[in-house]
Amino acid sequence: MPRLTTLEKVELSAIPVATLLAWFAPLGPAFALKVGGLITAASLLLLLQGFCRDIWLWLADRRATENPAPHSAQCLCVESALGLTGILAAAGLTACRFGPDITVTRLGLTPTVGAILIAGFLLKDFVFEWSPWRIYRAKDHATLQFRWKK
Repeated sequence: MPRLTTLEKVELSAIPVATLLAWFAPLGPAFALKVGGLITAASLLLLLQGFCRDIWLWLADRRATENPAPHSAQCLCVESALGLTGILAAAGLTACRFGPDITVTRLGLTPTVGAILIAGFLLKDFVFEWSPWRIYRAKDHATLQFRWKK
């Protein structure tokens, strides 16, 4: 089994802290969101987690003395693809005012935040490429340069 990197150890330590902080979120007694709002919040949390990881990798890459040669591909991180798809779906649902109001409580929010962050951690190494169509694992895909066309 491969050893965890410093970034992975920090991220695994931060997940329970963020989950605990979700318990203290200032929710009113009647705080409610529609389905689109819930999907937006979940997608933004997933994208924020990936953004924080990317900043860490970017800073580490700047300090490195020997950088690997970047290569380009028609791909997107699975975590980012899910976050962006969620934002687009939520925009459509919100525009249509779809669904009833769903009351958000601490008992619902806290495990949901933890589950989203754990899912983001588990998905962090996967890349979706559409030419050729495949999903593969790239441990450090920070050197991949995104391109729409070859």
